[in-house]
Amino acid sequence: MMRIAAALAAAFGFLALGVACGGDGQPPKAEPIGGEAIAFVVSETGASADIYMVNADGSGFGRVSESEDVDWWPTWSPDGGRLAFLSWRRADVTPEAEEPSALTQEELALRRLVVRDLDSGEDTTVADSLPLQTYPGSFNWSSDGKHIVYMAIADPTQIPVRARIQSVEVATGMQTVLVEGQQGFHPAWSPDGTKIAFVGWIGEPDESSQQESELFIMDRDGSSLRQLASRPGSDISPRWSPDGRRIAWWGYGPGDEPSRLFMVDVESGELMELGPGTDPIWSPDGRRILFVQEEQEPGVVAAKPNLEVFVQDVETGERLNLTNNALPDRWPTWSPDGSRIAFVSERDSPLGDIYVMNADGSDVKRLTDNDLQEFMLAWSPGQGRQG
Repeated sequence: MMRIAAALAAAFGFLALGVACGGDGQPPKAEPIGGEAIAFVVSETGASADIYMVNADGSGFGRVSESEDVDWWPTWSPDGGRLAFLSWRRADVTPEAEEPSALTQEELALRRLVVRDLDSGEDTTVADSLPLQTYPGSFNWSSDGKHIVYMAIADPTQIPVRARIQSVEVATGMQTVLVEGQQGFHPAWSPDGTKIAFVGWIGEPDESSQQESELFIMDRDGSSLRQLASRPGSDISPRWSPDGRRIAWWGYGPGDEPSRLFMVDVESGELMELGPGTDPIWSPDGRRILFVQEEQEPGVVAAKPNLEVFVQDVETGERLNLTNNALPDRWPTWSPDGSRIAFVSERDSPLGDIYVMNADGSDVKRLTDNDLQEFMLAWSPGQGRQG
């Protein structure tokens, strides 16, 4: 899995934590958020990161979490009233312990899954001793908002990494191991909450099987496990279509082949390759898939990848470059009705700002204008936080 983490860091353009704040050296004060909101991560001076939100019209820019921790991957509950995120007390971890393999059990316990109630502002740690993940799919809400499924690593010092799938009841903190004795990563609930998809492999991992992960599906209690798709290479972050009939994901082929998108029919098991790209996100109507792809002129060596936001029609396969800009665009997210897309672009700032556009790429509007590093966008499923 180390190859996956490193590749994602390059593909999504992770920058070193610790960038400049506002003009007075302080982050902006939190303001009330109303209507549809976009949650995202802002990295701050001092190697920390916090969750922020902004209204879809650009108003109400404000902070959700505030600590010396690294808080990231904000993920909305289905009702839009809570945010789950990963939190890492980075200040308490020694500089040399940057990789999971270098962490002690005590340091690993500093990494946790937190749920923030947006009405009360109360934080609840629902799981701890987690690996720091630099890619999506580490945890996922059930459709009723009562459970979160996540991946857990028993021993971070062991290589290859051994992970299992667990779920937690948010209200009580009760933990349930769903997959054990098999490697499991990137769990995802089906829209109806009856099944969970994940990637992994059966048997003892070795250097080759680490790169040969497969797609599995099981009932929500861990029963009826079956392999859904198999192909050469590694697979990452399965995502269910809104109707639950198909699953899309991305991965690598064997060797040094570039990342590609895949889709499988859950009932028939028919596997389709959709083309180059990473991190597919279904539109709310299930007809299109949003993704990021590197666009580079032949023979041109750039200082960093020029990432573009694309959309693909699932039935016809037609692809459209929505951003078509000379500077990187990334972190796209759909509005709840599928009419708009938010994303981060470096077109006006080297650290990137948040923009929104229509689903066809038209009417691009800048939402934020500051010297903060903003990334990991997630659009609220409904009304979001109220002031």
